[in-house]
Amino acid sequence: MENRFASLHCVIGISTSICMLLNTNNSKAADPDEALQVIARQEVRYDSNIYRLPDGAAAPKGQRSDWVGVTGVGLSFDRTYSLQRLYADIQIDRTYHAVHKALDYTGGKADLRWDWALGRHWTGQLGHLHREVSTADDDFIGASESINVFRRSNASADFWWHPDWAIGGGASRVSSRFRDGERPLSEYDADVVDLNLTYRPRSGNRVTLSWRDTDGRYPNRPAAAGSLREYRQRELRLGADWQATGKLRVSGYLGRTERSYEFAPERDFEGTTGRVTFNWLATGKTSVDLSLRREIGAEEDVVASFAVTEAVLLRSRWWITDKVALGVEGEARRRDFDGAADRDERSYRYGLSVLYRPLRSATFSFALYRTLRQADVAFREFDGYVGRLAAELRF
Repeated sequence: MENRFASLHCVIGISTSICMLLNTNNSKAADPDEALQVIARQEVRYDSNIYRLPDGAAAPKGQRSDWVGVTGVGLSFDRTYSLQRLYADIQIDRTYHAVHKALDYTGGKADLRWDWALGRHWTGQLGHLHREVSTADDDFIGASESINVFRRSNASADFWWHPDWAIGGGASRVSSRFRDGERPLSEYDADVVDLNLTYRPRSGNRVTLSWRDTDGRYPNRPAAAGSLREYRQRELRLGADWQATGKLRVSGYLGRTERSYEFAPERDFEGTTGRVTFNWLATGKTSVDLSLRREIGAEEDVVASFAVTEAVLLRSRWWITDKVALGVEGEARRRDFDGAADRDERSYRYGLSVLYRPLRSATFSFALYRTLRQADVAFREFDGYVGRLAAELRF
């Protein structure tokens, strides 16, 4: 018990120190528009169901809840040199728990991109993303921490034969692993190739017709009948980023997806997929965002999945004053494990938040939300509340 309160005291103490730093070092805070920024973050949250356990299930150490602290530092760089734009976002985070210390881990990400241009006719991008994050918010995590290590390298090029029209293509390689071999059957690799036809008028809007071909494999799964070891996915997409009116912006894609498994043809998928987001600036102080998606194996679904995911996310923010904003959001998500698994899961997340920004470079926030999941398999169900207090300084 003493160790528990000592850890909690440490979490709160560090949070207080960061808050004092934000209030006492305003003169050192940088303009957020500067190319290079150093970012310091501190978060404290209370999670009522840290292991995502169903009702009646026993938790390690006999306690479901925990206080969690996250301390992070990062560097952000974004600058254009002539026709070349360089971007980097590097973060390191330490997550620690007052009770369930087996869940402590160090994570972060490195997102590097070069948007290149050669004369008036050639543009493209070279990029690499390395991300290490807990699967706790996305999936059942068991009795120990499960850290996903995700890597993606990509390259693309477009030839603008007309000021408004371009044809091009790209390739990327994706790798998803887990530290300490926690989830060997969920580790996967994918090679992706795409061809694109792009229309971009002088308004800056963009419409792209894409053909994408993906070869994926789960190397640790057996090469036997019924195994979801290897698959091929083909997609035809029509994507857009369009300022429809002065207050409404529409972005996303709609398409047709086919996925076939070499050893499990009964799990093949063919259907309509897409992701569309509407950003509406209702008034000068109120914004509403609506996002709809139907996808298979979306990247933000940290745990690799062959399920078809359908989700609706509604978010709104109201700036009460120039420095204080109130936000609400809700998400409903359904996963359909089509085929032999005969499983279906529904997840819900809703809550509210308050944001205080005394300076452009300093942000405080508080959020309270509830998450729950209903499933055909009893041990996959859970219900819980999370309260989060965070502070961020850029200088």
